[in-house]
Amino acid sequence: DMDHHHHRSFWVAYGDVNGVDNWTEGEGHGKTVHRTFELLKEGPVFAQVCAKSDWVSAAGDKILEEERALKFYNLCDCRIIDMELSLKAVYGEVKFGDTKEGGVASLRVMPSMEVRNGGRIENSYGGVNEAETWGRRAHWCDYSGEVEAETLGIALLDHPESFRHPTWWHVRDYGLMAANPFALSYYTGNPHKRGDHLLARGEHLRFYFRLYIHRGDASAGKVAERYHDYINPPEVEICQPSSQSKI
Repeated sequence: DMDHHHHRSFWVAYGDVNGVDNWTEGEGHGKTVHRTFELLKEGPVFAQVCAKSDWVSAAGDKILEEERALKFYNLCDCRIIDMELSLKAVYGEVKFGDTKEGGVASLRVMPSMEVRNGGRIENSYGGVNEAETWGRRAHWCDYSGEVEAETLGIALLDHPESFRHPTWWHVRDYGLMAANPFALSYYTGNPHKRGDHLLARGEHLRFYFRLYIHRGDASAGKVAERYHDYINPPEVEICQPSSQSKI
């Protein structure tokens, strides 16, 4: 968007990783460098991508390894993207600093959906718009608004197995929605309450999110119900026929 050029689509980035800014695109910023695809599948209703990348400094020094697995579901009444994210300290210690500039799962809605243009933000605890959702913890957060004369919404659902679940949300009336579990000093207004996290070499962080694209706002899209579908999926058990079974 014109106000934040680094806000594009649905992405993963963070503004203080060993002091390197991997979030913005100013002078000296870091970047994510794709290494390889581990898996690629495609089809009319399901697709899957698994990729490995490195987060590197402006000088090209490797900071951490990222493994990202994405599953895409093309359903009749919605679209779903499941993301499993692993950030690994394979090159040495990694410190995630306390900053609001970042999101382990981030998205920017189109201008017509922004709250300042009539859109709506809602979280799992009933908080509405930036004033009641920014810096708050919640199991999910939803952004809805007008798209070509129709109300559509996008929800980010945080799985209980994610690091520091339920996450804190960096969500703005101007269209940004990001899960950021590190910016505690900003959220609380207390510089002594820090959200930094240090990974020793060989350690990793894991995050699990579902991106749910639906019609209507959070209520019409039944985001609360879909969240429970996500964290309590159906289980399938295949029973073997007994030796006495008849065909």
